[in-house]
Amino acid sequence: MASKRPSPPTNGKARQAISRRRDTEVVSRKMEALRRLVPSGGGDEANELSSILLRAAGYIARLQAQVTVMQLMVDVLEHTED
Repeated sequence: MASKRPSPPTNGKARQAISRRRDTEVVSRKMEALRRLVPSGGGDEANELSSILLRAAGYIARLQAQVTVMQLMVDVLEHTED
């Protein structure tokens, strides 16, 4: 006979603790994914939350600048006569 899983606690504090733990795990997974996507400058602080977010913001700004430069290049090339 298979053992029955205990039902989750029903009191408010236990539910809140479970919810917080679940939320923390979700945020941790998403931060790990972000850490893998954003180039690292190395250093000991490379995995700290604030460092990851600052590097992500800088990376996004650099990507936006690259897009702007590429758009300008396309505009110039489209208006260049051969």
